Amino acid sequence: MIRNIMSNNDKGLGTIDVLPIGDYRASVMNGELDYKQVPLGAYDLFGETLQSKNDYIEDIKLLQSMGFNAYSLSLSWTRIFPNGDETMPNEEGLKFYENIIDEILKREIEPIVTLSHFDIPLNLYENYGAWSNRKMITFYEKYCQAVFSRFKNKVRYWITFNEMNILHHLPFVGAGLCLENVENREQLIWQAAHYQLVASAKAVRLGKTINPDFQIGSMFVVSQAYGQTENAVDAMEAEVKNRENYFFTDVQVRGYYPNHFLRRLEREQLVLDVDNDDLFVLKDGTIDFVAFSYYPSANSQDVFVSKYVEKTSSEEKIDPVGLRVVMNNLYDRYQKPLFVVENNSFALNDGTNAEDLKENVQEIIKTVEFDGIDLLGYTPLHWVDLDI
Repeated sequence: MIRNIMSNNDKGLGTIDVLPIGDYRASVMNGELDYKQVPLGAYDLFGETLQSKNDYIEDIKLLQSMGFNAYSLSLSWTRIFPNGDETMPNEEGLKFYENIIDEILKREIEPIVTLSHFDIPLNLYENYGAWSNRKMITFYEKYCQAVFSRFKNKVRYWITFNEMNILHHLPFVGAGLCLENVENREQLIWQAAHYQLVASAKAVRLGKTINPDFQIGSMFVVSQAYGQTENAVDAMEAEVKNRENYFFTDVQVRGYYPNHFLRRLEREQLVLDVDNDDLFVLKDGTIDFVAFSYYPSANSQDVFVSKYVEKTSSEEKIDPVGLRVVMNNLYDRYQKPLFVVENNSFALNDGTNAEDLKENVQEIIKTVEFDGIDLLGYTPLHWVDLDI
């Protein structure tokens, strides 16, 4: 199973297109600096980061020859609605993905489609404030309507948002938020989180009306926190970190906000724009499966920094037993099928990395055969055309 992000020149600009390289990258990604303040020289205008991947047919043929039976594909919102607020979708964009999906299906491979992968139309950031604005829910729902309707008989498995919990660590990447002149960072971030959670739940409800057989999940980055000693204080600290990491999925699986989050809002005197209909939507639009990417670390902040801001080395640890621990924790917590969507970026031209992949697969097999976990799939390789 392989994961791929497609990009090409017939789409509108998105927030991902204005991420610089070099020294300014982290500041833009975490919302500290507006991209418009970045010198033009910090953009790789003619480098590989803007090259399109047009040889997907050969890639899919290769997958078929290797016996893979699933392909995880992230759509670009800006290809379907270039500005995000159009009345009608872009037919060329829909056709672009239809060609890819048809090619996948022709080779008896199951497409797993992610709807939003850090890809917000730049117009929605510039003129609406991206996910700080409730109107984003409507724009996202219209986008989902177009995609669900077009592929209702071709795609069964959907993921509403890629790595939702990245929002708190990299607000611009996760929700198009710039915090440069914001007085209350937490207020803005949690408000955007609420709007995204409502949008995800609405997508689930909408998808089920279009095709009741749809299986719809969402995705987060998981990195298991362990107590550094046998001291109960350290164990509780690790528990709090894990609880925060699971927040988005807790809401999406259970359909309501956990008490610890409500108490946090009280302590920090945060008042969110939440109406009664929102709470009903969350309850009614719970997900069918839990998708996640796994990057081993005792500190979740390290995961986001190393994954998107710094270049990880080929010596990055993989901790396959830790992956098994995470899968057991998630399944015990939710009793929902799991999907390991991403797990390190293995380069299989290296014998060491091939061995790492083998160890991961062996532990995943144990979770199914010995632990009894319901596993939908595993897509360990992550091919990205845009260097996000």
